[in-house]
Parts: sequence; C-alpha cells; structure tokens
Amino acid sequence: MDTVTRYAAVNTKIRAMEGRFLKKDDYANMIQKRSVAEVARYLREYTSYRTFLEDVNTEKVSRRNLEEILKRNMINNIDRLMHYYHDSYRDFIRSLYMKYEIEDLKRLARAIANGRKEEILREIPHLFIGKYSRVDPQRVFEAGTVRELIYSVRGSEFYDYLEPLLDGKRDNLFRFEMALDMAYFSIIRENWKRISAADRKVLEKWQGVVADLYNLQWVYRGKKFYRLSPEELLNYTINFGDRLTFADRKALCYAKSLEELYRLTMSTGYGFLFNKEETRDIYMERRLNRYIYYRLKALKRLYRMNIIQTVAYVLFLEFEIRDIISIVESIRYNLPPDEVKKFLVRAV
Repeated sequence: MDTVTRYAAVNTKIRAMEGRFLKKDDYANMIQKRSVAEVARYLREYTSYRTFLEDVNTEKVSRRNLEEILKRNMINNIDRLMHYYHDSYRDFIRSLYMKYEIEDLKRLARAIANGRKEEILREIPHLFIGKYSRVDPQRVFEAGTVRELIYSVRGSEFYDYLEPLLDGKRDNLFRFEMALDMAYFSIIRENWKRISAADRKVLEKWQGVVADLYNLQWVYRGKKFYRLSPEELLNYTINFGDRLTFADRKALCYAKSLEELYRLTMSTGYGFLFNKEETRDIYMERRLNRYIYYRLKALKRLYRMNIIQTVAYVLFLEFEIRDIISIVESIRYNLPPDEVKKFLVRAV
C-alpha cells in the first residue's frame, strides 16, 4: 500500500479530532476554578468533553471519576484510529498503546505493595489492562502480591520480561517497573520491523529520544532512591537511544555521585532535566514530558504522511488529560494559577 493511500483517510480523521483539543483560553479558565465540580462543569459546557460528561452529575464528580471519564474518551479515540489500520500496522498500533496497560499494571503493583489493593480497585478502574495485550484482567485483579501479579500475566507479551524477577527473595517495585518498561520498548521494536522503512525511520528517531529520557530518569531514580549498583542499573537501561550510546549509558550508571551524574548529563543535551536542585524532583516529570511534547510537534510538522501523525495525536491527548488532572489536583492544595502552570505539559 502506498503512503498516500495508507494515511490520507486517517490523517483527515486526526485533523478533525485535533480540532477538539482544549484551547489556551480553556486552560486559562480552568486554572481559575476552585473545585473539581467547577472544572467538570466547564468541560461539559464549553469543550468537546461534553459528550462524555452530559449524563454526569458534575456537582458530585470526584477527581477519580473525572479521570476515568477522560480515559474512557481516550480509549474511544484510540479505537477510532485503529479502525484505519490493518495487519502488521494494526499489530504495531496495539503494541504502541500497551504503554497504558503498563501504567495500570505499575499502579496496581504499587497498591499491592502498599496494602491498598482493594481500595485502589474500588476507586480507580484499571481501564487498559487486557485492552491491547493478552493479559487476563481477572487473573491480574486476583493477585495479592507482586510475585502473584507476575504469575498472573503468564502467557502475555510481558511475562518473559518479568519472569527473571521471580528469582528474587522479595518484591521490588523498582525492578518490576523497569522490567515492564524494557518489555514495552522491546515489543514495539519487534513490531515495527513489519511496517514500512519510512515509518520505521521516524519511529526509531522518536523512540530513541524517549528511551534517552527514560534512561536518564531511571538512572537518577536508581541512584538516589534505590541505591542500586552500577551493574544492575546498566542491566535495566533500554538498549538503544537517539543521543545516548552504550558508552554514555555506562558512564552515567557508573557515576560515583549524583553530582557527577548531573555533570555528565550536561554534555548530552538533556541537562534541563536536572536544572535547579530545589525543584529537581518536583518538576522532572513535567520537564521530560514538555520536551517530548515539543519534539513530537516538530516531527509532526516534518512528516505529514507518516505514522507519527497517529502517535502524536494520542500522546497529545494523553498530555491534555494529564494537564486536566494536574489542574484538579492543584485545587486540593489551593495553588494559585501561576503555580499551577508550572505543573502543566502544555505552556499556558
């Protein structure tokens, strides 16, 4: 199938769906609200989310209810786009969106480890588990320990990556999360072998940037919070990237201190992750996501007839949902509007 035939219809659909994204005025209005109900009411009355909120009592909606509604909208839109893809392309799209299943599995694992499994299952529906993979949701929800959670995904795409953790004497969330992230990148790289060379070239560039950022974040977290050895850190890094070579990753893992890690990072072009020591942990996730947002916008402008258009749309929708939830979260802490903006992916 030629490029124009493959992408003409889906890109037309994407442009229509992009027209429903929130505008800067919507962000400005939402950060002025003082309750979850006010944010939900605004979304229902003035934005494209009205379709999913029209039957919701916005006066009683909780932060968790709102997140569930927004994620259901996201699933609906992903399914609309998948309708345009077939065979190896549909397989690739499915693997691409396993990242959302992985996030749900991580959240469930943290809840299990903290003794909050039943509470989390009641309050937060894990909407993506089993949506794009061969995971059986019922078996997953029955798991009572992280070890049982690993056994529960046997037969799925994730199990081979998690099975080595069963040799450990105790549950380790950091290793569990890193193994799942490694699984994700390995799965999508395996699936993109069967799509066109032109699409694969752009994806390799894009996923290389994401891998670099994830590797830097993992090494930092592993050193600061988990005191992992250099060998173990290196073993769990993603084995490809855009700017970071194996030698770069090894040097970062073997840095003797956090100060040396920061210094090495400055020469990679990703030094912005560690700017301002007093806000490093507070804003790292936002800095990472904002960098991804603007790099992806640039790739989207360069490659019009390419799978990157679909990748960008879904990720931009994800960031929009993150921003809405960040605004809602800020209400709990009574943050002023200028402070709220510091936590948003999109600049307002």
